Amino acid sequence: MNRILRAIFAVLAFFGSFVFIRLLLLALMPTGAAAWVGSVLALAAGLLAARLAWLHAGARSGSRLRSALLGALVLGALGFALGFFGPLVLAPDANQGPMLGIFVTGPGGALLGALLGLALDPGSARR
Repeated sequence: MNRILRAIFAVLAFFGSFVFIRLLLLALMPTGAAAWVGSVLALAAGLLAARLAWLHAGARSGSRLRSALLGALVLGALGFALGFFGPLVLAPDANQGPMLGIFVTGPGGALLGALLGLALDPGSARR
């Protein structure tokens, strides 16, 4: 795969995973806990997702399940983040705006990512 496309894929994986994990930890951690712990964990998860995306996009062979899961992770997390924060930025008075990311764009992105991961599997050209 082209290095520019690999870099874009890795950046999308980082951004989507970082935002998803950070929001999840904000919801699960107690309010008195140190805020930097959630940021560090989200940063580590984002870097891990970016590394996996970079390595998998450059691989010549791999399993179709791994391709589907990686595509679902990247596009699902990105769809969730955009659907969650988009309404907060564009329509701050709408109290149901973040539910778009939770119920529509997150699952839709995960489904689309899994299908694209299967279709664009780097190992499928050899089979």
